[in-house]
Amino acid sequence: MRKVLITGIAGFVGSHLAERLSGSFEVWGTHIDENNGNLDGIGGLNLIRCDLLDAKAVTEAVSRVRPAAIVHLAALSTPAYSFENPAETLRNNIFSTLNIFEATAKACHEAVILNIGSGDEYGDVREADLPLKETAQLRPLNPYSVSKVTTDLLGFQYWKSKGLNIVRCRPFNHIGPRQAPHFVAPAFARQIAECEAGLKDEKIITVGNLESSKDFLDVRDVTSAYELLIEKGEYGEVYNICSGRVVKIRWMLETLLSFSSESIEVVEDAAKMRPTDSLAIYGDASKLRALGWEPHYPLSEGLRALLDFWRLKTRQI
Repeated sequence: MRKVLITGIAGFVGSHLAERLSGSFEVWGTHIDENNGNLDGIGGLNLIRCDLLDAKAVTEAVSRVRPAAIVHLAALSTPAYSFENPAETLRNNIFSTLNIFEATAKACHEAVILNIGSGDEYGDVREADLPLKETAQLRPLNPYSVSKVTTDLLGFQYWKSKGLNIVRCRPFNHIGPRQAPHFVAPAFARQIAECEAGLKDEKIITVGNLESSKDFLDVRDVTSAYELLIEKGEYGEVYNICSGRVVKIRWMLETLLSFSSESIEVVEDAAKMRPTDSLAIYGDASKLRALGWEPHYPLSEGLRALLDFWRLKTRQI
């Protein structure tokens, strides 16, 4: 059976991707600590403790596994955190990617690498550019997205100059169980679950900008795109992974609240407003759809699963 190496396997998307690929690949993954709860219940995984900023360790891991495919998910992925810690974000995201590319060039040149960027790379979008195609100008608005633009271009350069089989991915926002609570949908879901469980003094949830509109997918549709791109992605090319439609944050909150029988007050919190928060961003996934990909999961279904996940988590407190 072919092997796949997933960096950041214990993270939100990494754990879902491990689940998806476990039937068709021997799944290996890197992690940096023992916080692997997201992998509970997923059998047959092979884990390597590896600091991706340690070039020697990365080369040893790639040499050991000799994967047919590498999906590089590991990153500091929070725009708000990147404003507070720009140097750490840039160093971590850029040099971990560089080490993956260098290790592959030395130890497993034939591997397909999915280099995971972000729809956030587009940044300061002009209305005339919507829906965003892969050719749209990149105007990043935070250090996180700057790091992703950099690694995206590194991917192109290593494909062009070293012949690596790199497929560049720009996933837009996605949701699902196991997503960290500093992202918007799980932040709502966790607070609702806490209200239901009586863990808050008042049945109040605090929110940021509800008028912001984004392009969201269920995480299962994102992992299906990654699986397809391992097999059919054109090396050196970049692919948007998105729904192609706008969803208002307010709708997501109202949908989550509709799944609860509690009467919960919503309070805006200025501290939760993201600097340079862009509005009404949505992409064009025609290039990915041409390979046969289609999203299959309604966003409301993903939101319900997310709330159920946090209900279970709160019962364990």
